[in-house]
Amino acid sequence: MKQETSVRQALSRGALASSAAVTLVLIALSGGYGYHRDELYFIIAGQHPAWGYPDQPSFTPMIAALMNLLAPDSLMAQRIPAAIAAGLTVLLVALTTRELGGTRRAQTLAAIGTALSGMVLIPGHMLHTTTFDITFTAAVVWLLVKVIRGADPRLLLVAGAVLGVALHNKYLIGGVVASLLLAIALTGPRTLFRSPWLYAGGAIAVLIWLPNLLWQFENGWPQLEMAKVLSEGNADRGGPLSFLAMQALVIGPLLIPLWLAGLIHLLRTPQLRFLGASYLILTAALLAAGGSPLYLFGGYPALLAAGALPVDAWLSNGTTKLRTALVATTATLSAIFIAPLALPLVPESYLDRIPVVQMNGLTAEQFGWPELTNTVTKVYNGLPSTQRKNTVLIAENFGQAAALQRYGRTQGLPSVHSGYRGYAAWERPPATARNAILVQPAKYPDAPAWVKKACTTLRQVAEIRNNLNIKNREHGGTIWLCEDTTKSWDELWPEITHLN
Repeated sequence: MKQETSVRQALSRGALASSAAVTLVLIALSGGYGYHRDELYFIIAGQHPAWGYPDQPSFTPMIAALMNLLAPDSLMAQRIPAAIAAGLTVLLVALTTRELGGTRRAQTLAAIGTALSGMVLIPGHMLHTTTFDITFTAAVVWLLVKVIRGADPRLLLVAGAVLGVALHNKYLIGGVVASLLLAIALTGPRTLFRSPWLYAGGAIAVLIWLPNLLWQFENGWPQLEMAKVLSEGNADRGGPLSFLAMQALVIGPLLIPLWLAGLIHLLRTPQLRFLGASYLILTAALLAAGGSPLYLFGGYPALLAAGALPVDAWLSNGTTKLRTALVATTATLSAIFIAPLALPLVPESYLDRIPVVQMNGLTAEQFGWPELTNTVTKVYNGLPSTQRKNTVLIAENFGQAAALQRYGRTQGLPSVHSGYRGYAAWERPPATARNAILVQPAKYPDAPAWVKKACTTLRQVAEIRNNLNIKNREHGGTIWLCEDTTKSWDELWPEITHLN
């Protein structure tokens, strides 16, 4: 499988600067807005160490719990690992461009394009599984390209180790690697399959991933049901046209020429055709499976890395100054477009006028948690003292439950429970609890069916609102008081437990 390796340029200063700039900017802005619901959940999940959870593996929750242990309740500290991962993604894409024979200018172009993409900035602003998934994917692609281009095939062992760790973060990278291998089988270079290091790398990946696989097996493979739930939820987001249109939005509409040029370049280059084919295979698979548009993020590191090569060649022809000015203007406009959507740059008081929340739904879920906690505290403190000691909190979803734990510690709230995903297995209400304050999101404003059967008295006592009037999952939700339950919590828990 040994092939001729082209002369590699030293990694450009522009690429290094872009990588560092992304990390520093994300750290500087990490305290903006508030915790995302997933971040709150990850902290609590990580405080219940396990090799897996019903809705995901354990890598990101462990990172979240560790950062919260080192710097309790610090949003900035919580997001530092995400900022570092985002910077590494930029660096890895530039390194891939170098492996493809790109000049220093091409490396800088790839780094800047990646740094200005929603693929990096949107998940890089928060601690999320997607943040690390993109970095791991970019690393695997870089290592694979190195081997294909003639580097020591033992690097496949490193790629296998990266894949194994990545599968403890998110299973989606397994689909990306599968699409890469299928593309190689279809388009070449098929000599890769004759390398024993490929299979040794695969064995390392499985060995590292094994604890999570065993956890899934021992718990009845909950991820299969979770995948079905996610697919059904994504079906509401529109069809193929909506999926493809979202690619332009989440990556950045002004970056379309860059990654399209990369796709065309890869498909036209026999040795690299598998990277372009892999993107097309992954796109088709996600469309068929009803996957989220964000799941395609793993296909873009290769395209952005390759796209810098034809753009660099284009800059060298014709009127160089004019073309350089055009590229610089495009980069500037791309930054102006994506930065306010991805980062907390728009003042909170302007979010009702500037459509940040409408274009990036992740932003909406960073508001309202203190207000939710204050509302629940007011309801709880309004109960007679004799009733409060027998009252627990039941949240419909993990965002509510984790927020009440995070913000309610100093307000004297009772224990918080939920039947949603990972929470269902952690702790049930004590048998002595006969009353419950129930928190319902806007999507389910009515009390759940189990409550109507189990409560002697049931009444709505409050409504959930955030100070900015931002329409998110909680705004417009309801709070109910359930008194004198007629069944034990052990009897009720199977009805309370849910994944969707």
